[in-house]
Amino acid sequence: LINQGALDAPFTYIPSDTEVDFCFKFEPERGIIEPGGSQTVQISFHTTVLGWFEEEFQFSVFESPTPVILTIKGTVTGPDLHFSLPELDLGDISFGFPCTKSICLFNCSVVPVTFKLRMSNDGTQPAVSSFDQICKEGDPSWRKGIHFYVEPREFTINPSQGTIPSHGHQDIEVTLCSNTVMRFRRRMLVDLEGIAEEVASVLIRARCLVPELHVFPVVLPYCECLLKVPYEKKLFVVNSTGLPGCYGLIPQKCKEDSPVLYSSPKPCGIVEPYSTAEIPVIIEVQTVGEHRTKVL
Repeated sequence: LINQGALDAPFTYIPSDTEVDFCFKFEPERGIIEPGGSQTVQISFHTTVLGWFEEEFQFSVFESPTPVILTIKGTVTGPDLHFSLPELDLGDISFGFPCTKSICLFNCSVVPVTFKLRMSNDGTQPAVSSFDQICKEGDPSWRKGIHFYVEPREFTINPSQGTIPSHGHQDIEVTLCSNTVMRFRRRMLVDLEGIAEEVASVLIRARCLVPELHVFPVVLPYCECLLKVPYEKKLFVVNSTGLPGCYGLIPQKCKEDSPVLYSSPKPCGIVEPYSTAEIPVIIEVQTVGEHRTKVL
């Protein structure tokens, strides 16, 4: 504001009741400008309304019949975000084995954007991985399966939030650790905090399977054994599929009543695709006679 007169010029900003007016702030809103002097006014603008605007802002000057008018016009555009792929296909995955793939989120806007990612219809309780499962060979889930009181949170996004600079991008890692044998068809959604939800999304596909593992030999003969002397032989777990699997020996329930006690130094483990795992089985015969014991 410039005072081109010969007297002091007290001025005051006159607010209006338009929707756009509330998006602007002027600092200072009042003051006095001496003759030939000037006053710098800082203008701040923040809006969540998209589209073209043109607004007049008025400053009254003491004893002046007409206000000083400032016209501000422009266009507010929304953020332009999109993923590098129309969908992210994780393919066939194995139950309890995390699978990770990457996708890129682009910001084609002229301003930086702060984003937050979330999965549609995802649970709250963390999923159980096979690596956790094999550390609990006595867990009931080996026999009864993994049960949740609520739907498991099977997807992990890294990073799940952040800021992308103008015309920049962010690599996103999506990990699925499935505890559900099913076909997945979920959307990863992009929200902009305080602006809008679901401004962009990408479809994520996957199919969870449990690989079929085979044990041989079916019968493990130890022949003649001495009482309470440990003997060791090996079982083999074969994985002829293209997916990793895991195994676990279930401990004996009533050792006191068992004529044969069995154990293994490798009671659980991972069987990689198209490979064989060796399980050493150690027995100790507790009573005289011929015995058969099932190793589960």
